[in-house]
Amino acid sequence: LARRAALDLTGLPPTPARVAALSTALSDPAKRESAWTAYVREQFESPHHGERMAMFWLDASRYSDTDGYQGDDTRTNWPWRDWVISAFNRNQPYDQFTLEQFAGDLLLEATPEQKLATCFHRNHMTNGEGGRNPEESRVDYVIDRVNTVGTLWLGLTVGCAQCHTHKFDPILQAQYYQLSAFFNSIDETGSAGRKAGPYLPYQSPLAQRAVEDAKKLVEARKKEREAAAQAAEPAFQKWLGEREVQVRNGVQSWLPLRASGLESNEGATLTQTEDGVVAVSGKNPDQDDYRLIGRAGLRRVTGLKLEVLPDASLPAGGAARSEQGVFILTDIKVQIRAKGAPQGREVSVEGALADYSADPKKHNGYGGVDKTFDDDPRNGWANFDTDPKLPHTAVWAFAEPEWLGADEEVVVELRQRALLPRHTLGRFRVLLTEEAGPTPRTLGPSPMERWAAAKLAPGVPIAAPLLASLRDQFLADDAATIPAEEAFRRANAHLADMRSASDRVEVMVLAERAEPRPTHVLVRGQWDKPGEAVEPGVLTAIAPWTQGERKSRVELARWLTDRRHPLTARVTVNQLWQLLFGEGLVRTPEDFGVQGEAPTHPELLDWLAVELMESGWNVRHVLRLMATSATYRQSSQVSAEMLVRDPANRLLSRGARFRMPAWMLRDSALATSGLLHPALGGPPVRPYQPAGVWEDITMGRFKYRPSEGSEQYRRTVYAFWRRSASPAFLFDSAQRRVCEVRLPRTNTPLQALTLMNDLTYLESARVLAERALETSKGSPVEAIFERVLSRKPRPEERDVLEARYTKAWEWYREHPDEAQKAVSHGQSSPNPALSKARLAAATLISSLTLNLDEAITRE
Repeated sequence: LARRAALDLTGLPPTPARVAALSTALSDPAKRESAWTAYVREQFESPHHGERMAMFWLDASRYSDTDGYQGDDTRTNWPWRDWVISAFNRNQPYDQFTLEQFAGDLLLEATPEQKLATCFHRNHMTNGEGGRNPEESRVDYVIDRVNTVGTLWLGLTVGCAQCHTHKFDPILQAQYYQLSAFFNSIDETGSAGRKAGPYLPYQSPLAQRAVEDAKKLVEARKKEREAAAQAAEPAFQKWLGEREVQVRNGVQSWLPLRASGLESNEGATLTQTEDGVVAVSGKNPDQDDYRLIGRAGLRRVTGLKLEVLPDASLPAGGAARSEQGVFILTDIKVQIRAKGAPQGREVSVEGALADYSADPKKHNGYGGVDKTFDDDPRNGWANFDTDPKLPHTAVWAFAEPEWLGADEEVVVELRQRALLPRHTLGRFRVLLTEEAGPTPRTLGPSPMERWAAAKLAPGVPIAAPLLASLRDQFLADDAATIPAEEAFRRANAHLADMRSASDRVEVMVLAERAEPRPTHVLVRGQWDKPGEAVEPGVLTAIAPWTQGERKSRVELARWLTDRRHPLTARVTVNQLWQLLFGEGLVRTPEDFGVQGEAPTHPELLDWLAVELMESGWNVRHVLRLMATSATYRQSSQVSAEMLVRDPANRLLSRGARFRMPAWMLRDSALATSGLLHPALGGPPVRPYQPAGVWEDITMGRFKYRPSEGSEQYRRTVYAFWRRSASPAFLFDSAQRRVCEVRLPRTNTPLQALTLMNDLTYLESARVLAERALETSKGSPVEAIFERVLSRKPRPEERDVLEARYTKAWEWYREHPDEAQKAVSHGQSSPNPALSKARLAAATLISSLTLNLDEAITRE
């Protein structure tokens, strides 16, 4: 019971101590009811109650951190998500909750938070695809709002009436468009991305906490980095000595790529000189891709340099084939490929620098070299607004050194796919380097070249700035210090993200146009086929409009919660019932119409609806009634007779039993292990997920970087949600493209694989094992079991786990390398005082227990 209520009302399991205290209280018949009521109240008072309730609301509200569709650009609506959590934690009356989300901007002396609430009706996808008519998109957004209102508040499939009068329910097509008139005069144009106003500039009070946490992380990792560098100093001094003779003989850090193959996609002619310079002649297509294939006499490659070289024979004496001498390089691609092979492995680019980049705001997105590895032809490196006769240089650093096999070549592809025609390169040179550290990340001479240029006599000390650069180069290649260096770099990138989020962000909200738009019935639902004109109105079969009332979104919200019709109350309590019992009293929560299922207990549904309204739309009051009922407290065990008579539990003859949603499983693992960071609100976080998911789906435009430090262990409600690639560890979530109020439950084997292999679960298992070992005098089995399942193991269960633990411990003692691997998952470090073999064995038991049917099921 303790576990059931905690999971239902907070989404997190209870602590063993709290379970023990409640069990003691419930064993006394005189205290049983008061103890249970107090325990339920305790769940409501937890700040995590709002997070649990918000997870349902975000799914229904089609909330996401991106726009959707092909571009799927990032948006910053996350302060609205925090508003929702706060509203549930404050137990804001549902009628006011509705009013502020519909019309917070129209209220007298509206606060920023009330305006923020209207982001609910801007959570729809926005379409910025080329060739799309903005007005068609704007109409789509209005239609989405009407359908969302129908699903979430009325439980009706009103969307059928977009094209024709509803065939089953009394919803006229004209009334559908009357309802749409309330949303038709929003001050929007149908644009997407940064043009999808209206916006509310909002500075979240919850973001600074993330900044402070990130600063602490940077400081901690800085100390770790410094300690690693200090330990590597003797090796660095030896490295300097080994390279002193080499430096005296001269150094060339960048070598030209002498191509064995030169290709143009569109048939231009490419020729290369002895010094690696490529000249382009012949056909001059609107767009082109150049490919250079070859080696540079290197064992590995760590970066690429492109020199754009002007020539008097080219237009304007520049380096490009355009009349103005302007080039646009939209993307670069690098592969390592075996000779003769059709495909190779992609090289991941980490950063780019150029000696000059045009202002992209002045030239339709073209200018910045940092946009040359996002697979987007609408941006890229360009030399507008400068003398075309000037040479230019850009360098790209690779994420990892790429080692070349004996038969492998480097394939460099220069993509020139700009929407502006004939801005291709005419003369250039590609160079490669094998040096790590500063060399592929700076435009000037490399540290080795600077050392050689200094021409120091033997015994003369190296100047401090140059010595620091040489040390950076050495450490970037030193296996012992690379992990600390990379962790420090990731922490700094994370801090930059949090600082950016702590500034004012633009949140999409509602705001009315000064001049209302006319609204028409759309013939067959087509956006460009207006029919008869209509005024704002409602579905009169549900409840009439009060005569004389003005018709704005304020009055629409009040009509939805008008006691003259109990439909909204019925739909709402049905959703609440679904949260606690797994299924609603109406098992088609999105359809209370003729084609939906009838309620299993109509009188109960009515009674709860009246309770909701008479309590002042007090959501917590209704949840309390449900959670303290005898029905809720039934055992989920079922007799053979009742399984035949009531297989789907429509009679509520037993407690509900169902698999916990994937987000709850992740949150439970974090909480059980003690890893969970309980902070409320703030910028989105990125939990661990398999590498390459975003890159594959977005063609490399977006790269997934897991959050660092304590932000990694935040609740799933804060996870960054990309519509084209929702969090990969969720298997039963809403797609968040349209409103969904009935979610599937997963039974896919992929979830079992995730629970056993995902980094979050592996790290949680190890940390849980550590804490059990630290608090247990002997075997950690019982402590692990009790933390995961909220009960002590039965003797036969304990015997099985103890046998597994002993066997694993023995095996890991004989295989110390495997023990080290087993405890090295995630960002947190294992306790060095614990035996690796013992910790690995305990981690195995933790993982096993976290994967038990009882652990992943709400009983």
